[in-house]
Formats: sequence, C-alpha cells, structure tokens
Amino acid sequence: VGSSLRDDPDQGPVTNFESELGAADYAARYQEDGLTGGHVVMLGPGNEEAALAALRAYPGGLQVGGGITDENAMKYLESGASHVVVTSFVFRDGKVDMDRLNALLAAV
Repeated sequence: VGSSLRDDPDQGPVTNFESELGAADYAARYQEDGLTGGHVVMLGPGNEEAALAALRAYPGGLQVGGGITDENAMKYLESGASHVVVTSFVFRDGKVDMDRLNALLAAV
C-alpha cells in the first residue's frame, strides 16, 4: 500500500477487496487461532474506531501503529494493544528525535 497512496495525488487507492466483517471480527478470529503479535495499522483518517474495536476484541494480542504520539499512545494501550508502534512521531529527518521519544516514554 505505502507509496501507492501518494503516487498520483489525483487518484485514490484502488480497492481490491472489501469484507463484510469488521476489524473486531478478525481480531476475535486471530484470538481463536492463537495468533499473537498481529499489527493493526491505521492508514489515513477515519479508521480509529475500527482499530480500537479490534484491540478491545483481543486485549493484549495485537499491536497498533499509525499516527501514534505521546498524546494518544496510552489510549491504545488501555484499549488492549500489547504494544504501540511509533515511527514518524519519533523519527524526523532520518534521526531519532530524543525529545519526542522521551515525551512518549513519559506518557506510557
């Protein structure tokens, strides 16, 4: 997906498949199957509630990433995430922003 969301700013992503099941349904299936360490990725706006539903459906079994900051990381952990995956908030210009990293550590 990654760059395909930005290659042509006038054309949005192409949907290849849509499920009638929600994120929480898949999270429950992952829990039934004993899958741990799955990663919920929030790409773009409008998917936070689905991510939170998945985390609540399988507490401690899924990681979450995408837009994680010092201001919202704890919300995802309290909602059931085993880990928060943080990239763009902490990495700036190819380097670790220690002030942001320390703010995140203090928040969680």
